[in-house]
Amino acid sequence: MADKVSFLILEKSYVIRSGLLQIITDFPETGKVYELETRKNLHKTLKKENPDVLIVNAKLTDDIPDFITVIKEKNKNIKSVVFAGTKRANDNFPGFDLKISVDEAKNDIIEKLKKLIRSIRPEISEDTNELSEREKDIVKQVALGKTNKEISEILFISIHTVMTHRKNITRKLGIKTVSGLTVYAILNNLIKIDETKPYG
Repeated sequence: MADKVSFLILEKSYVIRSGLLQIITDFPETGKVYELETRKNLHKTLKKENPDVLIVNAKLTDDIPDFITVIKEKNKNIKSVVFAGTKRANDNFPGFDLKISVDEAKNDIIEKLKKLIRSIRPEISEDTNELSEREKDIVKQVALGKTNKEISEILFISIHTVMTHRKNITRKLGIKTVSGLTVYAILNNLIKIDETKPYG
């Protein structure tokens, strides 16, 4: 199986960072995701973790000439994504591989990131049935006996999003019952057998 794609998000805002994180972790190709609020430990983290993709808020690059050029000189294979606010949605950002903006629809951002990911890992099939990290989280909670409402509260997502993920899980795994998902979760080390609840 191909190595998963790792990300580093450089974003001061917790809300924006969390939103990007939610989108990224929905991709089955996503591996580790690292987060930084400031540039303080950026070069240290890049050197230590060697992420495949750097996502950075445009505001954090303004005071450094050739910001991304310097990054790419030291990290030859890294792909770079700039996140632009409303005022800079139409600006060009030379050197970056991709631009996404706060004004874009979620589906447009997803499609852009999906293309970027598959340019890094072209061997990963479009039709992969592997569960994303978010879907694994949901399988785990279902296996632990949580309701859709409880899962939405635990994972800080809407009930509608939980239901959408569960439909995708059913499609990918072909498992329609809670007991079936529980067995899957145990066999794939998502939960321990003594954590399960009996289903009558």
